This record gives sequence, C-alpha cells and structure tokens, in this order.
Amino acid sequence: MRQYKIATSAFGLLVAFATQVGGEENLTASKASQSGSVASKPAIENVHPLTPQLISGGQPKGDAAFSKLAEMGVKTVVSVDGAKPDLELAKKHGLRYVHIPIGYDGVDAEAQGALTHVMREAKGPIFIHCHHGKHRGPAAAVIACMAAGDMAREQAAEFMKLAGTGKEYTGLWRDVAAFQPLPSDAKLPPLVEAVKEESLAGAMAGLDRAWDGLKLCQAADWKTPADHADLAPAHQALLVWEGLTESRRMAENSDPQLVKWLDEAVAEAAQLRQSVQAGDGASASPQFRQVEAACARCHEQYRN
Repeated sequence: MRQYKIATSAFGLLVAFATQVGGEENLTASKASQSGSVASKPAIENVHPLTPQLISGGQPKGDAAFSKLAEMGVKTVVSVDGAKPDLELAKKHGLRYVHIPIGYDGVDAEAQGALTHVMREAKGPIFIHCHHGKHRGPAAAVIACMAAGDMAREQAAEFMKLAGTGKEYTGLWRDVAAFQPLPSDAKLPPLVEAVKEESLAGAMAGLDRAWDGLKLCQAADWKTPADHADLAPAHQALLVWEGLTESRRMAENSDPQLVKWLDEAVAEAAQLRQSVQAGDGASASPQFRQVEAACARCHEQYRN
C-alpha cells in the first residue's frame, strides 16, 4: 500500500499530487493565493489530493463539477455532508455515491466504520467532500487514509491544517487524534448512496444536542460546567450556529416562513457566538434568550 509522504511545504504537497489526479487546473485557487492574483472560481472548492487514490474537497454542484471529477479519474464520491447527494448527476458521469453524514462535533464510531468500509471495498480514486471542503471533509479524509494505512497521525494533523480545518472544531480534531484502525475482521456498516432520514431532521437533531450543551454553559455563567469538563462555551456556541446554518441550508425549498425564521435565528446565533467567544457574558445572556425564543417559535409551528 502506498505510504503518504508529507511535502516540505503545504503548497508543495498539493503540487506533488495534483498532477497525478487532476492536472494543473486543480491548483488554480492555490496558485492564486500564493501570488495574490485573482483566479476564476473552480468547479469544486478546496480540492486537496491526499494520495493518488484519495482526494478531499467541497460539494460538487452542477454538471461541470461532476464532469471534472470524472476527468480526474474519480470512481467513488463520498459525501459526509447532511444534504442529499446529487445521485442523478453522479450516475450520469459514471460515479458511485456513498453517503456518510457527520456533524461538526466529531466523527463517531459508525462513520469511522463506514469510512473504513469505503477504503476496503470502493473503487478508487475516491473523492470525499463536505459542503465547503474545509472541516468535516478533510477530517473524514484523513481518517479514511489512516484506516487504509496510508497516513500517520501526525500527517493527518498536518493535512487538516493545510485544508484549513478550524481549530475551534475540537470534536473533529479529537476524533482524528484518537482514531485507531479497525481490525480486518471488524463488522463494518453497510454503504448507502443516500441516508434515508430526512436531512433537515438530521441537522435539527445535531442542533438539539449542541443547544443542550450551550444551556449548561449558560447556566454556569458562560463557563465550562463543573460536571461537564468537555463543554467549552465558545465551542458550543459555534456548534449551535453551525447547526442552525446547516438547518437553514437543508430548508432551502421548504415553507418560506420557516426559511425566514431560520435566517433570523442564524443571524441571532452569529451574534451570540461572537459574544461568547469574546467572553462578553452580559451580551451573551440576552442573545441566548433571543435564540431560544426563535427556536421555540419554529418548534411550535413546525415540530410540536
């Protein structure tokens, strides 16, 4: 099995592998950032090859993006995003889709098993994506690489830095750091092209968990609760904002009233996140109540 090699620089890593999987065109955005020039928007955001058999990036949107993946030689596309994959376009270009949705709070054992299954069974090259290709996608990609024996833990952290994975997403970093490859006889989850559960419902379930943690932080005067050392107020506020943002994206074609209320909740959660990160409890408390009221309004109308 080919061993992943860390290049002497982040940009050198991209150059080393991009020509093997997709040619110079994949480097348009990276070269522009190095030179300060403005490049045309790529068909797919944040394309980062890890090995000749594995690439991470943003969500492919539209025919041009799937055509680009096919040109790159990709055979299997893995989405770790909550949105339903575009199966029709993937099949049009001869690509297999596998759907393994994960949250911003980490990569659980079920997802780790599914990613391991992908690396053992799916035909490569494999493209793993989230929405923008910066946080969940790279975390899943390095776990897949470690599962295949193609990457060491230190190299996984280096790649996540290269991809721009935010340090504030502590659950992603935690689960990557703790990952242990599964034995060859481990029972692995089945691979599905699209999860059956409703995407908005899934996003809301993750949001509820983040909100429960934030409530405990609020009750502890915006400090880590004494009996919940794993809850950092700033991180929980970030997860709530991400959860609402994800829910809003899932609700794009829903009732216009729901979309409007979610837009308002996202804006209020963004203000709350800023206050909590700044340690401004005086502002955070009333903003917390605003978000709470916004959620209660939606629940009463659409969930209860």
